[in-house]
Amino acid sequence: MSEDSEERPAGASPPVEAPRALLVEDDHATAHLVDRHLTHLGFVVDWVVNGQQAILVTQNHLPALVVMDAMMPQLDGFEATRYLKLRYPGRVPVLMLTALDDAEAAARAERAGADFYLVKPVRLGPLREAIALLTALSTAEARLEAGDAEALDAAIEARLEVAQRLWKLGLARVARGHLGRLWDLAPVDPRVIALADRLGA
Repeated sequence: MSEDSEERPAGASPPVEAPRALLVEDDHATAHLVDRHLTHLGFVVDWVVNGQQAILVTQNHLPALVVMDAMMPQLDGFEATRYLKLRYPGRVPVLMLTALDDAEAAARAERAGADFYLVKPVRLGPLREAIALLTALSTAEARLEAGDAEALDAAIEARLEVAQRLWKLGLARVARGHLGRLWDLAPVDPRVIALADRLGA
């Protein structure tokens, strides 16, 4: 028996492990800002500087959230996100950060499978909102994968909320990336049908 188990009061729950976030960012100023905020929210943060390193980290453990820069050396954020989405479908929410404020960049983020998209310079309000939305999505999807049937509604609600927020931000292309999963979860849900109509999908 370990010292921890001996000291823990009888009947007490084991300590809850802090969620992990993977920060993939080669700009140190942005990385320090995001790192501080994630840490403040209770995440344990792994910080790497390119997509190749991100892929190596996820082979050891899957984070609850990935914050991914778009433009990096060796392997950019679009390709790294595409890999993570193919390798771990539905399991790793990706928040993409980019200095590219144009329709083509948003289209590339959608094709890669990014779950949310923020343009640099990063502001704390939108960053906080995106992290909260994706954390709720990650938690609901993890419960669903673990076989919790009651998590289905939570997963649908969380993904709808992410997609609707993206739409309100003018990022309909990124929002459309969520429709495939929503069709899988709730193909006849009127909220999903209404969202598809709104997004022109």
